[in-house]
Amino acid sequence: MRYEQFGADGDPSVVTILGWGNRFRHENVQWLVGRVVDAGYRVHGFELPDVIRDFDAEYRDPVAERVADLDDYRLLTHSTGGLVGEFLDGVEAKVHLSPWWGFHDALDNPVVSLAMRLPIATPILPAGIDREGLGALATDGQLADVPGRAAPTFLREAKRAQERLPAFDAERTSVFYTPADRVVGVDAIERRAPPENRVQYEGGHELFASPARDDHVDAVLAALADGPSALPKS
Repeated sequence: MRYEQFGADGDPSVVTILGWGNRFRHENVQWLVGRVVDAGYRVHGFELPDVIRDFDAEYRDPVAERVADLDDYRLLTHSTGGLVGEFLDGVEAKVHLSPWWGFHDALDNPVVSLAMRLPIATPILPAGIDREGLGALATDGQLADVPGRAAPTFLREAKRAQERLPAFDAERTSVFYTPADRVVGVDAIERRAPPENRVQYEGGHELFASPARDDHVDAVLAALADGPSALPKS
């Protein structure tokens, strides 16, 4: 797991956990981090490994141990990062972008279900993620970094984590997502998060790679600062 810091010492902390295949060198991720830093925060950023055998040991625990000494931190996640982030304690406000709280229909099939029973930590299952699925602003370099295949153990551990998610914290948690998401299960987001905690946008899986990002980034920052009470009312 890669850890990076952005912003000035002494500023209030935002813990950012990226999604599967995201890297801090990606231009769209840099745009998002830059907006958070410009808002006066110090970002503690995590890139997740693409292949794991144990969700707790390789995802949750390393993040939890690193942020344990932070005071009053806020959380900004994307996709798989939103699954990891729900297991963290002591968070003042959570903002999840397209959290992976359930499988998309494309993954909910007998072949994937059978493969997840096998202890195979080699990427063999097609991921099927493209520019249209991510967002129109996704760059060629970013697409080159997106894993083309997923390991059965990675999917197995994600599924197990989804099945034991803690209770939803409606007082602190905000969710931004697109109903047209082709990567994560939208139904899982809508079952877990009440309507007043959700904001929809038009575009791909990555809000920061969507042409709609400028329309929503101020709401993301407001939710980071003040929680779901700051979300725009529909």
